[in-house]
Amino acid sequence: MPYRRLPNTDKARIRSLETAINKMKYSEYYAPVLSPELFAKAEKKLAQFSEAVDRYLKSLDTQVSYSKSESYQDRLKNAKMYVSHFLTVFNLCVKRGEIKEADREYYSIPVNSGEMPDMSTDIAVIRCCENTIRGEKARVEKGGIPIYNPTIAKVTVHYELFKELYDKQCDLRQLTDETLMVVSLMRPQIDSIILDVWNSIENYFSDLTGEKKLKACREYGLIYYYRKGETD
Repeated sequence: MPYRRLPNTDKARIRSLETAINKMKYSEYYAPVLSPELFAKAEKKLAQFSEAVDRYLKSLDTQVSYSKSESYQDRLKNAKMYVSHFLTVFNLCVKRGEIKEADREYYSIPVNSGEMPDMSTDIAVIRCCENTIRGEKARVEKGGIPIYNPTIAKVTVHYELFKELYDKQCDLRQLTDETLMVVSLMRPQIDSIILDVWNSIENYFSDLTGEKKLKACREYGLIYYYRKGETD
């Protein structure tokens, strides 16, 4: 025998409740599949959940579009390029003996190898820039010769230009997280409503058996699955 399983995605949750509600509202012949109280509760919760999911999806789309925008990507690329060039020049100075290996500690890079920091993510680029700016300042204050071409001032300019957009991206990410939290908190409520609705539907069609019952219930949004190797 097939078994039913509650929806496990937000889209499926909404579709399941919408199917039951619309079947009740627009059927040619009224059938009291759901009690008036359960119908009103399901309709209200569906509207609230759909609105919350829509807010989350719009927030997520805005966040993703912003991070992929040309201006954001250009500033990210420039910040990464300038700090990378700066550290490359610094390592060349170390190699030529103009700067001590131990001074690599100022920039939070390995003293023995001078390996470039990870810059595979936005936050990694931010951290690398901050460590480099802070390290150059500390080294120069100790009497070290400043690095040129590029200067730390140039690195700082491109870091600050990117940081401005990155901070806005963080705000958008926080908003997305907040809207997702609202959706997450509502899911158990929606699942409980769906369970009540499905139980009511199956109870209403309890006089039917076999495929007739499954067909009638499916028309109201119930989802049935066959076990492996099972066909009917």
